[in-house]
Amino acid sequence: MQYQSSLSRVSMVKGYIFASISILVWTGFILISRAGALASLSLADMMIVRFGTAFCVFFPFIWMQRKTIFQWRMMLLGVIGGLAYSLSVFNGFQSAPATHAALLLPGLMPIMIAILAYFLAGERHSEFAWAGIGVSSLGIIILLFETLLSSASYWIGDISFVFACLFWGIFTVLLRRWKFAPWHATLGVITATTVLFVPYYLTQLSHAFEGVPREMIALQAFYQAIMAIAVQFVCYGKAVHILGATKMGALMAMVPLLASTLAIPLFGEQVTTGLVVALICICLGTIIGNVLPIKRPIL
Repeated sequence: MQYQSSLSRVSMVKGYIFASISILVWTGFILISRAGALASLSLADMMIVRFGTAFCVFFPFIWMQRKTIFQWRMMLLGVIGGLAYSLSVFNGFQSAPATHAALLLPGLMPIMIAILAYFLAGERHSEFAWAGIGVSSLGIIILLFETLLSSASYWIGDISFVFACLFWGIFTVLLRRWKFAPWHATLGVITATTVLFVPYYLTQLSHAFEGVPREMIALQAFYQAIMAIAVQFVCYGKAVHILGATKMGALMAMVPLLASTLAIPLFGEQVTTGLVVALICICLGTIIGNVLPIKRPIL
């Protein structure tokens, strides 16, 4: 019994290590994606840099796992977690500031994942989890209302981030329900998105990478293809399998604290009341949903 308890603790530690790596990579993804948009990388260019590079790098593994990849469930995961999510998120980066991405993407994900996990995967959530989600939701709602009521032109970007969260939530729950290995799911996302998007991109070649420095293209190719896809997807998938979709979704709410803190000095973005309130609510929601339920050992 004690041996099983020890194995369980070790497994949970591994889960939180994978989650921590995923959180750090997501933080970098938000900052580097916004930097690419500011450097005039178009939506189509961002997509091809991310998935075209990844497809070329991982093609030998895709070919070896082709029987696992080319099945309808894997392809559906790829369309949802790759094509639909990435189109939405990169469209958001074209107009919305990185601070909004830092709050909306990981802030909304726990809400989407918890609701979808409840209905699609039969997961049951504690009162602490629902309370944390409620507090985080309050901050997100305040930020969205501030954007809609202001004269800012980036509300379309915010709405795109909302849709991105919905697609990622569906992907997360289906990944856990269908129990695909994280590595196979990663290859499936790369394959499905590349196969579907490349035909469209071929019609845009005359405008490809106009005015974008080569250094920025190289940075985007490395981070988007290697870090944000291979490293992040595998770590995220392993964390989901160990910790559960809802727990992982809640932990992702730590990203706003890191990404928004860095985005303000890096990009000179404005600090608004809604931004501050949303950040506080998301951090409090994370504490309520993840820290308070932990049972302390009796000494």
